[in-house]
Amino acid sequence: MPFQILRALCGRVRPPRTVTTVAATALALVAVSACGGNASSDASSPGGSTAFKVVLPWYADAEGGGFFAAKSEGLYEDKNLDVTLQSGGPQVSATQLVAAGRAQVGFADAAGVIQAQQQGIPIVAIGALYQNNPVGVMVHADTGITSFDDMDGKTWVTQTGQLGPQWVKKETGIDFTTQVYQGSIANFLKKDGLVQQGWPTNEAYQAQKSGVKVNFVPFSDAGYNPYNDVFFTSESYLKSHKAELTEFLAASMQGWQDYMGDVSVAKKANDAILEANDQQTSESVWYAWDKQRAYVVAGDGKKQLGAMTADRWNTLIDQMKQLGQLKSTPKASDLYDASLLPEVAAPAALPAAPDGSY
Repeated sequence: MPFQILRALCGRVRPPRTVTTVAATALALVAVSACGGNASSDASSPGGSTAFKVVLPWYADAEGGGFFAAKSEGLYEDKNLDVTLQSGGPQVSATQLVAAGRAQVGFADAAGVIQAQQQGIPIVAIGALYQNNPVGVMVHADTGITSFDDMDGKTWVTQTGQLGPQWVKKETGIDFTTQVYQGSIANFLKKDGLVQQGWPTNEAYQAQKSGVKVNFVPFSDAGYNPYNDVFFTSESYLKSHKAELTEFLAASMQGWQDYMGDVSVAKKANDAILEANDQQTSESVWYAWDKQRAYVVAGDGKKQLGAMTADRWNTLIDQMKQLGQLKSTPKASDLYDASLLPEVAAPAALPAAPDGSY
């Protein structure tokens, strides 16, 4: 391998927001040993607890709130786990870190897990936070657009690698031109005819703060609804450390139940998020806390947070086949293992955000 490539790979790989860049990760794994030693999966902290690194789905924000709650409540400590919450982001490849043994758990959307396995990267899903995938598009509310059919012929600002827009074209028969989403909604704010990909938490909040009212339509409205924020681990760690993963999931799902259903727990966790990420504001964190919960507790999440089923995975496999995204057809049973998930239900009620929080 040329030195210049090896040197670059010893940094971080830039993945898209919702889909793992598996080709870059596969190449990076070749260089792991040359970039420095792997962290041991059996590493222990000074107090005798098990060191356990989690690469968050994004920078520290409400999307990882339940994990911050579990940490602030001492739930990981009660399980004898010394959990480190490492920020994700555009230059962090959780797939690379987990597959190489440098972290125990990372996050991707379900399509990203399939794509990783298609590239021979041995990761396995062990839970799924968002039961209803929140990714979709938003439009200026004053356009009157409320459905995908209304977006026919428009220009869509979409992320490279996101399969949702492809599925919308196939399923609805509409057509549209695309521009690459570069992480800013500035053009969308100025041009009310644009269709902007995003989340009902992040991008919708940015638009609202800029005085632009939006209508948000998730890709799930067109039937494209893969699990998102899927927790994954490596095949080798799953085989040899089921006890640690079971304890991690038990503490984490309890943390999510408390975070969503107890405002006092959410306040403490949100304070920890703000301490970890000074680019967030209290208002943005509380807005995301409030808006994301419906996607977490939807469907099977009402009875079991993090739930996964073979039917949902098989639906995604079939959709990816129809979109020409698969080299071979995987078995759902090879993609996920839900056997370690605890029976932690969604909160009995979702309290309102504190007055004046956003």
